[in-house]
Amino acid sequence: MNIKNIFLDIYDSFYKKKFHILITCFAVLLNWAGHSFVYENSYRFLTFDMVGTFVVATTLGSVWALIAAIATPIVLANITSPHFVYLAVINMTGALVWGWLAETGNLTIFNTKSKNKNNFKQTFFIVIKFMLFAAIAAGLIISIPSSIIKNVIFHDAIFKQPYSIYFTELFRNIFLIDNSGILAIIANYIAETFIEIPNIIVTVFIGSLISVTILKYNTLMFTQHYQQKIKKRNFSWFKICMSNISFVEFIIFVIAGYIYLSTVKSVSNTILTNIITDISVNSIQGFIFLEMISIPLIIIILLLFLKTIIPVKKNSFDLNYLQRTILNKKEFDSDIMNFILTLFLVSAIIVLIYLSTIINLTGITPVRYYQNNSVSPANVSNFLWLIILITTFILIDKHNNNMTRDITLENELIKKQTITEISDSFDTQRQKLQALELNWSQDTVELLRSSRHDLINELEKTKTGFNDLLSEVYEKIVKPYKDAILENQKNTREHIEELGTGKLSKNTIIYIWEQIESQVEFYNLKLAPYIKITLDKVDKDISNFYCYINRLMFIAINNVLDNSIFALQKLLLDDNFVAKLNISLKLDPDLKYLTISVIDNAGGVEDGKLQKLYKEQIESSKGKRLGEGTIHTAYFVSILNGKISATNVIINNEKGLRTNISIPIYKI
Repeated sequence: MNIKNIFLDIYDSFYKKKFHILITCFAVLLNWAGHSFVYENSYRFLTFDMVGTFVVATTLGSVWALIAAIATPIVLANITSPHFVYLAVINMTGALVWGWLAETGNLTIFNTKSKNKNNFKQTFFIVIKFMLFAAIAAGLIISIPSSIIKNVIFHDAIFKQPYSIYFTELFRNIFLIDNSGILAIIANYIAETFIEIPNIIVTVFIGSLISVTILKYNTLMFTQHYQQKIKKRNFSWFKICMSNISFVEFIIFVIAGYIYLSTVKSVSNTILTNIITDISVNSIQGFIFLEMISIPLIIIILLLFLKTIIPVKKNSFDLNYLQRTILNKKEFDSDIMNFILTLFLVSAIIVLIYLSTIINLTGITPVRYYQNNSVSPANVSNFLWLIILITTFILIDKHNNNMTRDITLENELIKKQTITEISDSFDTQRQKLQALELNWSQDTVELLRSSRHDLINELEKTKTGFNDLLSEVYEKIVKPYKDAILENQKNTREHIEELGTGKLSKNTIIYIWEQIESQVEFYNLKLAPYIKITLDKVDKDISNFYCYINRLMFIAINNVLDNSIFALQKLLLDDNFVAKLNISLKLDPDLKYLTISVIDNAGGVEDGKLQKLYKEQIESSKGKRLGEGTIHTAYFVSILNGKISATNVIINNEKGLRTNISIPIYKI
């Protein structure tokens, strides 16, 4: 391989990752914007230099979030304040926490399997869970490195102390704790959580706003489909993280690690020597600070080392399928709006509680503190990031529009192909039916008779001419089950004759009960634990009654059960929904009919469609209670001289459908 091909391969690898690189650059710009615009103008109370990190973690995952997290302090150290290079560990902690939450499916907020939009109660609980994981828990973890780093860096006189340091010092003074030792570290951490958690809450809110609006087609890790795939395939976060490190990420990590090390060395030796020289290795806080400086580099080296020695296969997720489920969900935009509004209200309430607590403890607001301790106004001159940010946003928006168009065209092509295939299939089936002239039962019986004759001849053949292998197969497999095979085929032929001629046989109601009970047991075994079918005992003595039926009766009952099960399955996506399906057998007061009732709580049927049910053919897609199968069911019941009807019912404040099958009964 020559040098030209090597460079072409490298270019091709990076080109395939162009959108990942674009979003990561956009995230670094967001972090820069958070520092230059928000931090400087919020009187150093809000530190929005992690908004972009959250966006990347929830759209691209841990690996690219780590890249954005280490690139941010490098950029800030070289453009704004040199000391920001020491804050890399804080940003990388956020990247790992948010990346782990997203990639393990713990930040699910969109139900892409159902076309039903989330109601207020569902959205509220989704937001509470989201805030607990992404904001509160993340804030508690991020406060660990933050409390150490900030209390070392910002104690230097050349920096204007932010409000967080003022609050930390006051917090220690309230409890009479010195600025050294384990108690000081614990006090610093507790004080930092009061500042960090509201800051992370607002960071998560802004980051979520960007992810689910600007980058909404990339928020696959927010969907229920993604969460279920992770659980079904039993993927660990480590495997997901390792599999996402390819050649491109490997190279970027190496470059970022080298630049970070060079920046730390330059800042420590030439610009901020007083910080390093004033730190004592005998001090616990100083020692931990020195160790934390190297943590970002250790993380990179460790990831690359593990990737090199541990073979991990790439995840086989169908991302286009997941993106298509988002695009096809009409209620997706509505769910986004409800989520954002609820998230805003919850975030505002929690932040106000924290802020009021801080002000009550300090007796001074962040604005008042800054005005009392600084003579220079906040820096509002750095707007270069804004121009670059807008340009990057335009490129991302263009990519999203192209992706939407491509998937939409793909969906239309799939629909056209499906319609064509269905149409061709219907034409073929129609021709076959016309050729058979609807004599399916007679033809089937003749076929079974003929095949049984041939089968008997084959089974009764001697072993003459068999080789050893065939002889062994005959002796061990064919011969022991010969009689069973012939008997089953005989029964099958008799069933076909029975169904084709409409022949009815005398059967007791006890027999009907036992057959239905057996079918219920089969369904319960198959559907557990999601749907459980209950069967009520008959409230009268049925031993002296019988009916004239054939197997069409049980086919009709199964059709009704299948329709109810399909309807209930669509509602199982709601965690609060409990599926209920009940079957009962009752004798009417005049002892003339046996009524078999099937009742579900799947919401019932629209009145207009209910009038046509079991009377007219109503077209529907698979999975709905209405369809041409209902006409077949009504026909089967009519052969039994029975009748079938359906009505909407309300039981225990739940709407459902009751289907009654009534057949004549006779007394022995």
